[in-house]
Amino acid sequence: MSGPGEHQEEPGEAALSASAPPEEQFSQPHAYGGALAMMGLVRRLAEEPGGSSLGREEQSIYGLFREVVVETASLEWSEKSLPGLSQKMLWRDGSSGASIALVRFAEGAGIPSPHAHASNQFMLCLSGRYRYVPTGLTLVTGSFYWNPKGSMHGPTLAEEESVLLEIYDGPHYPTTPDWYTNPEDAR
Repeated sequence: MSGPGEHQEEPGEAALSASAPPEEQFSQPHAYGGALAMMGLVRRLAEEPGGSSLGREEQSIYGLFREVVVETASLEWSEKSLPGLSQKMLWRDGSSGASIALVRFAEGAGIPSPHAHASNQFMLCLSGRYRYVPTGLTLVTGSFYWNPKGSMHGPTLAEEESVLLEIYDGPHYPTTPDWYTNPEDAR
């Protein structure tokens, strides 16, 4: 039993917090503050004078499902073991291998050999010129590219520094490509 001013558990909150850690319940939002932290934020807003106008049921729902904002400008570029390639990982689902990242190729860098992916690959070119050498297909600012699972493509070349939003709906590669010296780079 809670006293005045103490937190009273919302319906379903005990099941959420006791059944499994947040990283097993959500697609890794704990990296951005955690599901339980979000429930606390919604609860604090509702308790503040002039705070949230959410009803109790809405507060409970917002505590379980929420939006996540990643300020990409504040993230550091992480260098990969392939020279000239860096990334900002925005989201990853550890169980499926699906991910969303910003990738940056320095001018003259690229993927050195033909390869296929273990899932669908989607890319939106945010800046630069990124060319698929055998076909001449070139992504420029605003180009959207879809490469179906198992489809051979590459090598590639960044004709100028290129930044791409890259999305995989599952694991990236069936095996670690030989151009990576660090297996983590193939995730």
